[in-house]
Amino acid sequence: MVMQLSDIISKVQKLLRVADSSDKPGEVSSAQSLAQELITKYQIEEAQLHDHIGEGNIVARRIETPKPYAIDKSVLLNSIAKHNFCKVLRGEEYCMIYGYKSDIELCLTLYNILSLDMVNEMFIKLNKIKKNSKEKIHTKTWVKGFFGGYCITINERIRESKTKVINETNNTSVALVVRNKQHAIEEYFQKLDRHPATQRKIVASSGYNDGIDSGMKANINQSSIER
Repeated sequence: MVMQLSDIISKVQKLLRVADSSDKPGEVSSAQSLAQELITKYQIEEAQLHDHIGEGNIVARRIETPKPYAIDKSVLLNSIAKHNFCKVLRGEEYCMIYGYKSDIELCLTLYNILSLDMVNEMFIKLNKIKKNSKEKIHTKTWVKGFFGGYCITINERIRESKTKVINETNNTSVALVVRNKQHAIEEYFQKLDRHPATQRKIVASSGYNDGIDSGMKANINQSSIER
């Protein structure tokens, strides 16, 4: 029997609190991995229960991504959505996310947490570098690099957790469920009227490395998808 979505979100939030309160790197990463694995298992079981795809129809939801850092927030949302059966289109200070309702809810749970973490970590590390560095820091370049490193790392961590769950099942029916559900989202997305998204150029800098470091420490509790 598939658990209720609210129960999954509650369990994920408990895992997040474990990670938040721990100063042990191994315990933090373990709690984060378990959270995403729990989400992936739920998504697969739900899809198996509802004709190998998902419950209800694919829906759209508008998410505000106000300035500052509107583009970077949308990139983070995309990084989350990518591996959780959702698609994202960016507008002017907002995004549209497409997917089944439960997948969108899981994606947004993660995004709401990580978007705050990303910005807070940026300010903490930027202030520390400015205080300790003898060289002048180009703030705009550093910030862009930080966000780029953070989002790339979140994307990879979520991908690894999802892949682990799928591989551990060693079940062809699960692979079929994942493929069918992804295909349904892709087919829907390709029919939408859309303009090519502006590409975010990532600048190699100390900010990029600091973003990777913060992304590795961030609490992963929910899911999302984008291509």
